[in-house]
Amino acid sequence: MKKFLAVMMFALMIMTQARAAEFEMVEYSAQVKLQWLAAAGIPEAQKFLKLIDRPVFFNADNLQDFERLELTNSLYQELNMQAAMEFVRENNYKNVMDLACSLSPRAMILGDEGRKVAVGELQTVCLIGDWCLEEFGSKKAIKNVWYDAYWLQDRAGMMASADSLKGEVCIIEQGVMIYLADDVRAQMYENLRDVLKKHGGCLITSDFTQKKYFTDTAAALFGEQNAPTLYNETKAMYEKVFGDKIADDLQDEQEALEFLKTHGLTARKVPLFSKPPTLHISSKLTPAQLQAVNELTRKDYLWVITAL
Repeated sequence: MKKFLAVMMFALMIMTQARAAEFEMVEYSAQVKLQWLAAAGIPEAQKFLKLIDRPVFFNADNLQDFERLELTNSLYQELNMQAAMEFVRENNYKNVMDLACSLSPRAMILGDEGRKVAVGELQTVCLIGDWCLEEFGSKKAIKNVWYDAYWLQDRAGMMASADSLKGEVCIIEQGVMIYLADDVRAQMYENLRDVLKKHGGCLITSDFTQKKYFTDTAAALFGEQNAPTLYNETKAMYEKVFGDKIADDLQDEQEALEFLKTHGLTARKVPLFSKPPTLHISSKLTPAQLQAVNELTRKDYLWVITAL
């Protein structure tokens, strides 16, 4: 309880001093994805959400199409989470950087497997993350997971976090790029290139396919004719919370590859999964939806990015 009070008092102080600059982003980044992951049935996300004990953003009272949006977003977020972890396991990465990842429920899982995970987030998220780790993290997770506070355009902060890991690193970044201004996005990729050149390894992301990936996820659940509507409704939903427009550009493959090349990076596409995954959300899907989702998991939505 003392730890909780200290964390929340410090978070409130930061909120008072820099509400617009940081805490609203914390409300967005640390809570919205947690809501969807918890709804999918991810135990770690449910523990995080229960512990921070704050009202969820979206429900049937403020979203007209809530049931379909919840199922679509929950599936999409679980696919992202599970695909990243499966890539780390299959490629035997011992060191992971998880960037702007909503307290990173997957860090708990990967840390419990004996992997070192440096979570990069905003200061207030790090405070809450440290508290959650202490409250319900396993002994292995507490030993192997930590939260480093820095902005994505902060080269020194990101490099210091990377330097705390020994050996090649797998950097996970999913769902962040579309919220960044062009200059911040460019600087983030410059920083990522520098980390990869120094430490080796790769960055994995689905940001360059997110529009088609999400639309195809919606189609797997509710049919192709409903998918564009669900994408647009989800985009509007996030824009309402974010308080600004979301840039879903760089979705053309050649344009994205050129963008990466200008920042000293290259990419290859790989399937989300090498075999059909076991998903927590499966119990909420019909047999037809499950079949469509299994077909979806074989598509090349994941980009593996390395330094030139």
